[in-house]
Amino acid sequence: MDIKPLVVVVFSASFLVGFAPQALAVQPQIPTLQVCNQSAAVGKGVVKIDSRVDSSHTGSFDIAVELKCSPDNPGYPAGSIQINNLSMSDSIVQGSIVSTSIEQLTTTGKHTPTLYVNGRCTARGVVGCRFWLMIADNRPSPEKGTPDVVGFLVFNGAGQRVAYGTGPVIKGDLKVAPTSD
Repeated sequence: MDIKPLVVVVFSASFLVGFAPQALAVQPQIPTLQVCNQSAAVGKGVVKIDSRVDSSHTGSFDIAVELKCSPDNPGYPAGSIQINNLSMSDSIVQGSIVSTSIEQLTTTGKHTPTLYVNGRCTARGVVGCRFWLMIADNRPSPEKGTPDVVGFLVFNGAGQRVAYGTGPVIKGDLKVAPTSD
């Protein structure tokens, strides 16, 4: 008696029953970075995205960051991120998003240092708030050069995107410490 087809059918059915519902809820994920390399960032700015403007949204948000790898606890990031006055079409969350923990922080680059950070957050009406943020420090001063760029993505505990945006800093300046590697 050959039992191979039965094994394949049982395995296939258990796979579909066990995993199919979760697969439907999966959102695109940004790969995690596990290195905290003496990263640091500080500053405030206003980001404006014209394509996110409509009759009830300004298409902008304010951002304030103070981040570093804590010298008191090497390898673990510390600091705060605040996104305020968030008013963007196609985002469920409007208003404020505030970090409650910084879990990963990595910086790379010397001439346009770029910071990647993720962690937990609070936002009105969001349970299980998680964020990812990128800042590219493109200019030596706010008056000249390519604008700094900020991108963020926020999910709730069910894996649903509740806010996102990527655009240029039109007012203010965000400083990211360069790295040598």
